[in-house]
Amino acid sequence: MTTTEDARRKKSVLQRLVGLAVKVAVLVFIFGILLPLFIDYRAVFDAIAGLSWWQLLLLLTLSLLRVPTEALVYRALLPGLHVRVGSEAYLSQNFIGLFMPPPAPSVMQYAYFRSDGFDQRSSLTGAIGTFIFPTGARMALPLAAFLLLLVAGEATTKAVIMVLASLAVLAVVSVVVWFVARSERSARLLGDLAGRVISWGLAKFNRDPVTGLGETLVEYRNNTFALVRWRWRPGTVAVATNLFISYVMLLASVRFVGLSNDEISWVLIFGVFAVSFFAGVVFPITGSGLGTVDAVMISTLSTLSGNGDLSAAAAFLWRVFYSFITVPFGVFTSGRFRRTHGHYLKDATSAIGSTKRTSGQKSGSSPA
Repeated sequence: MTTTEDARRKKSVLQRLVGLAVKVAVLVFIFGILLPLFIDYRAVFDAIAGLSWWQLLLLLTLSLLRVPTEALVYRALLPGLHVRVGSEAYLSQNFIGLFMPPPAPSVMQYAYFRSDGFDQRSSLTGAIGTFIFPTGARMALPLAAFLLLLVAGEATTKAVIMVLASLAVLAVVSVVVWFVARSERSARLLGDLAGRVISWGLAKFNRDPVTGLGETLVEYRNNTFALVRWRWRPGTVAVATNLFISYVMLLASVRFVGLSNDEISWVLIFGVFAVSFFAGVVFPITGSGLGTVDAVMISTLSTLSGNGDLSAAAAFLWRVFYSFITVPFGVFTSGRFRRTHGHYLKDATSAIGSTKRTSGQKSGSSPA
């Protein structure tokens, strides 16, 4: 290894450590400084500790049920993917996503898909799809919540303001998506502009500039269009099923800690769920939305129910069973994967952002 390559590697490691430190600082601020201003952690703990064994068992069942539904999302995009491999891929990427921002979870998914015999192009398509379909569904949740509030007759002022704020952000995002979809030229222009803005910001922290973002965005655009045309039906059904289970987990958590239907209805809880997941997509701190989703969920539940402590207890309970209960499994599966299939991770990072594709053993019926 040359001196230049060694220096670049050390700089890359330092940059990742700085990025991780920033994320930890943000999470400490949210959970250690911001939330204690509005909630009493002792009351939160007491509410969670008061749950019965059957309530915890039900939440555990829902949590474990989510794992194969995540695998079915992957299988919808890569027909022939083994459910076991998809389940392990979810457990591993969930563990990674708790601490690392995108595209770290996609890198792990790509490596798992390669290990199941899919070629580079198909694995990349799957990794992109497992980001696009859930992200698109979460972006659409505020619109679904708004329509549900109107139909159910529960469009209170607070609820409407909460949802409309998300829809306003969605409108801006939709304009960007339309500009990208308009043509390859407009996608390239937007990517190059974003690259210059990001590079300007990175330069303030003595970090390397971003290059080739325009061409990368064009490649993602073309892959996305092909993927949506090819697998939109099974992808939509799989993601909807997964989101429904996640919502039921939140609904159960809210009821189990003691918030009744008179205090906050299931319709309003869905609105909270929609806005929280939307915020996690738009303002991600980590790949799992940890921090953003939780803060928005607690604040909106508190606003609509009028009980901050029980709202926080419900959100924390939901997060435990949504993300943390499977972390030990993720530690095990990701560690074993690195030992047995570590070579697939070596080129995963470059493959996620590269336009070069080569064929492998199993085509996976890639759309492109």
